[in-house]
Amino acid sequence: MLKKVLIYLIVSLLLSLFINRTYEHHLRPDSLFFSDCLSTSRQWETKIRRQGEPCYVFAGGSEVRMSIEPLSMLKEHGIRAINAATQAGNGTRCNIQIALDFLQKGDTLVLSMFPDVTSIGENSSHGGVNFCYTQQGSKMFADGIVLPNAYNISHLLFGDSSCYSTHILRILTRPRCIYRYSCKENARISESGRVEVFIRKTHISPSKSPQEIKKTPITHFSGIASLIEQTKRACHTRGANLIVYLPRHCRSSIFRQTYAQTALYLTKLGIPVLRDPHLGTWENNDAYSDTPQHMSIQGGQVYSAYIAQLLKNKDYWTQEELLHIIHAPQ
Repeated sequence: MLKKVLIYLIVSLLLSLFINRTYEHHLRPDSLFFSDCLSTSRQWETKIRRQGEPCYVFAGGSEVRMSIEPLSMLKEHGIRAINAATQAGNGTRCNIQIALDFLQKGDTLVLSMFPDVTSIGENSSHGGVNFCYTQQGSKMFADGIVLPNAYNISHLLFGDSSCYSTHILRILTRPRCIYRYSCKENARISESGRVEVFIRKTHISPSKSPQEIKKTPITHFSGIASLIEQTKRACHTRGANLIVYLPRHCRSSIFRQTYAQTALYLTKLGIPVLRDPHLGTWENNDAYSDTPQHMSIQGGQVYSAYIAQLLKNKDYWTQEELLHIIHAPQ
């Protein structure tokens, strides 16, 4: 009896693993799309890599993939950049691990970190772990960013049945374009790997009052310090550097003072933060496409050129500047 139960468990485990890996590798629509993005970024990397010339490798979610245009950076400022981002739903750890695969000696990892860093934690999402494994195999655990713990291993073994249900619903409701960015009239992948989104919906969300924002407790920094330290070690192993930037999103500048606290926290950890005076905000609806994080085609070109200039000048915030912003009357 015990032997039969054991056989049943082993067969069930193997079947679950087979179903999950088949789905993640061959069927999951968002994973297939971002695999194409990474392939395009690899082709771009091959084109721009020069002996002894360092590159800037951008890590993050769709706020990077849909906004940072390496072609503009190269043309306007001679900055060799690689967009190695995927989607925020993968989790910060998986997105960092994906980008590390592009990193070479002398390069700089440019990590996107939202001012509202509530998503920063110890775990990655189901989709992120599986996508990372599809890209790197067991090598994804080598850097200590994605941890080989029970949480992540269970995602690889058992998958998530809700993903299969969602996939079926997508096929039934929109069979022509299961994943919206795969639809040619919605988006395309540029030569240098940026996803250019043609949908236009964004508007600035209603803002809280300055008093309400200031009263909001800063409790979202847990988990950042260990993640940053692990990322620094992974970069050091490759002979690379680490810097952070706060990506602009369509948000009122009234949040700028609070967001400066995120930049200050990171500088205190010893991480250079690009000195964009907007500090994660930008009150320009025309600069965005379908979400408050995704830039329009023109907005992304302008923003990418601006980030390239900051990188070229090595322009970073100082703690004194950030403290002045935080304590200034508003």
